[in-house]
Formats: sequence, structure tokens, C-alpha cells
Amino acid sequence: MPGARRLFLLSAASLLTRVPARTARRKRLIVLVDGFGPDYLAKSEMPNLKRMAAAGSFKTGQGVIPSVTNVNNASLVTGSFPAEHGITSNFFYDPRSGQSVQMESAAFLLRPTVFERAAAVGITSALVTAKDKVRTLLSRGAAVAVSAENPPREWIERVGPRPDMYSAAANYWALRAARRLLRDPRFGLVYLSTTDYMMHTYAPEEAPSLEHLHTLDRLLGEIVDDQPDLELYLTADHGMNAKTEAVDLARALAAQGLAAEAAPIIRDKHVVHHQNLGGACYVYLRRRDEAAKARDLLRSLAGVEEVYDNQEAARRFRLRADRIGDLLALGAKHTAFGALPAERETVRIRSHGSKHEAAVPMLVYGRKVDWPRYAWNLDLTRYLDWEAQA
Repeated sequence: MPGARRLFLLSAASLLTRVPARTARRKRLIVLVDGFGPDYLAKSEMPNLKRMAAAGSFKTGQGVIPSVTNVNNASLVTGSFPAEHGITSNFFYDPRSGQSVQMESAAFLLRPTVFERAAAVGITSALVTAKDKVRTLLSRGAAVAVSAENPPREWIERVGPRPDMYSAAANYWALRAARRLLRDPRFGLVYLSTTDYMMHTYAPEEAPSLEHLHTLDRLLGEIVDDQPDLELYLTADHGMNAKTEAVDLARALAAQGLAAEAAPIIRDKHVVHHQNLGGACYVYLRRRDEAAKARDLLRSLAGVEEVYDNQEAARRFRLRADRIGDLLALGAKHTAFGALPAERETVRIRSHGSKHEAAVPMLVYGRKVDWPRYAWNLDLTRYLDWEAQA
């Protein structure tokens, strides 16, 4: 195993005692609020966040397509598009072997992380995440990497018991851990990523969602109160929509004699969140010479909004062509794709993956920025001025 990846075999608590004693002049907090579409911000009581938005720079920007967690977290952590960093899905399907693996290993990541960039200028950094897959995929170069899903015993003693991943408590735990790290004078950069279970479960106006985001806002406000000179960069990976109809694209193709594997891009181990049903899907054809026929057939299906072949998808969405399917299908706002008992079913889930979940809030607080050139969530790290902090 490469030396850089040995980091993941060490506990975050033991690393905490090994970081350099150098004190950073100015601290930075990068926050990715998973599933935090603009509608959640608009409908929630979040006075601290809205105060920072008014005092800083704020806009509604664009997340990367497919609008799923791994793709957008990787884009923000590297300040680059999937064509460069290589993360194109929540999992990787190999058509040659017919096997799929979760895209949760740093071996998939092809670009330097924000933590490696920080280390290059002498800044000690840390990653705190609700989901352990974000830790294992993206924390290369961080002096400390800890998740609420799988915290070491020492972090349980510092922050509190391991929370239920299918609750708001996972996000509260992660914010408390981030606050603790920022209080340590050795850390100049902390990256915080939450989980979107609450957004998958509740619409923006529902009481549990309102309570969750109000509490998250309070905890974020406490962090900012601790650090008057803090630079805060906040965005989301995607939004969320109610899906009322699901389509099994492989069954639809098979009905017309076309053999294919349809891989919903949202697929991961957190099935409770989304039942592996999402608004984007890669299609791997048994015979690639049938791509044009398959594309036309999929375009004719109700609920399928757009279909691109491999090269079109790679070019249009800045994806890595050798890590996507022969076709990319994007769903209508209320349509999800996945494996079903029938070709089409009525469903009641909240999910993401399509263009309809790509709008995200973008906030910079505590620093002046050339705001007009910020359009994508990944621009928050792509345009960081490292020399200003070192």
C-alpha cells in the first residue's frame, strides 16, 4: 500500500498528538452540507448562516453532474472536475468483470487534495465527516481524519458517543468535532462534510428538517464565535427532490432486445437514504455498436429527460470517459432510476443525481473574493489563496 494511504490505518486520535506545533496565522473552515439545496436555506431558520451570507459573499451556484456525494465532495476537496480527479460515481462498475466496487478508496482519486496543498505551504489540516466513505476516499494529506460513522474510542471520549447515522445526530457530532479541532492552534484548515439523511427523509418545510438545520446553524455559529478571524467557505454537493416514479432502464432496454447493465450513480451502502434510486444512471451495453439504438430508445421513455453517449457525457459534464458508462441518462425532476421488479413503478422517496438537484448555495465569509468568477461549488477551493494564509 502506498505510503500516503497508510494514514487511513492510523486512528485520528493518535495523529492528533503527532501534528506539528506550528501555529497558523488564520484559520479556514470549508463546509459541505450534504443535500443542502437552496430551498432548505430559504425555508429554514438559520440566523447565523444568513447573517454571514449578508456580511460576506453569497450566491446560488452549480454543483457537478452527476449530482451525488462522492463526485461533488471530490470536486471540492481537489478544486477540480471529475475529468481530472477521476471520481464519477458513488461506485465503480467494471464491465469487463461485471463487478462493482464502492468508490471509497483514495486509490481512485487522481488529483492532490486540499490537505496536500495545505501541507505544501506548511499548514496543518484535518477532515471531519459524518460519512466514513468521505474519510477513506478524500482525506489523503490530512493530519487528522475522523468520521461520526466510525469514530475511534478517543474521539468518542472527546466529542460524545457514536451517533446513529440515520439521524440528525451524526451531523451534530461532526460539527462538535470540527469545533474542537479549530480550537487547537496547530490546525489552520478544517474540512467538514455532513450527511444528507435528513434531507432524504424530510422536505424543507417539515418540522424535523427545520429543527435539524436550526441546530446545525447554532453549532456553526458557535464555531464562528470561537474564531473571529475565521475564513468560512460553505456550499453543498447537491439538492434534493421528491421522486414519485422510478424506471428500470435495463428492463426497458431488455424489452427491446438490448442487453445492458444500468448502474444508478447514487448507489452506495447507505440504502436507507435513497433505496439506490437516483436521478442519474450509467448504462453499460453488452454490444457497444448498439449505442445509438439504445440512446434513442431511452430518450423516448417517459421520465428520461436527457441521454448522452460516452464522449458527449464526458465533454459536456467534464467527466472521465473511462470511468463512466456507454450512455449517461438524466431523469426528470420527479423520476429516479434503479433496479426494480418491473420496468416502471410508483415510489415515494426523496433523492438526487439529476440536473434538478445541481443548484447549491455558495458562501464565503471573512475574506473578500473576486465573486463573479465563482460559479461552481468547487471554485471555493480552486481559487484559495494559499500564500495569504501561510
